[in-house]
Amino acid sequence: MDITVKIKKAETTGNLVIGLKSVMSAVRQGNLSDVIVSSNCPKSLIDEVSHTAKLSEIPVTMFEGDSSDLGESCRKPFHIAVLGISLKKA
Repeated sequence: MDITVKIKKAETTGNLVIGLKSVMSAVRQGNLSDVIVSSNCPKSLIDEVSHTAKLSEIPVTMFEGDSSDLGESCRKPFHIAVLGISLKKA
């Protein structure tokens, strides 16, 4: 499934987890199906998210656009560097 379609579906169902702290917490609890990182996210954050997600066996996908594009695809008026798709509605 295309990443943009996944994001739009999760956005309409309320299954988005936005922001590094929230995503990392959900990853540690195993509550996410996917983690999406913007193309301009700092490498140190990408490494931190990737390492933690790997331990929880959650795939990390690089979004082709930058953080403003990722925010726009979620219909949010702000930049998003890290985004998670929840397994169930929060």
